[in-house]
Amino acid sequence: MEPALTVEWIDRHREPQCPSNPDFPDGVDVDISFGAENCFTELPYPAKRCGAYLVRCRRCGFSALVTTAGRVDDPRSLRIPCNRGRA
Repeated sequence: MEPALTVEWIDRHREPQCPSNPDFPDGVDVDISFGAENCFTELPYPAKRCGAYLVRCRRCGFSALVTTAGRVDDPRSLRIPCNRGRA
């Protein structure tokens, strides 16, 4: 079965300009589901440099854009709400 979520890298061709946040030495897990039924995906970590991951669900059409800075405090996973069955 094909994964529900696709992850596309959007490269901004820019290197990090600031130091990483020492509170997140292993990246961050981003959750924008607000407790709703959700889908989860790991993200390529750390990102190559400044840019974004465009994450889309093939089942419900939900999409999210997660920015990156090419540092150790980049997002390493994403949890998004599921819109299946909603109009």
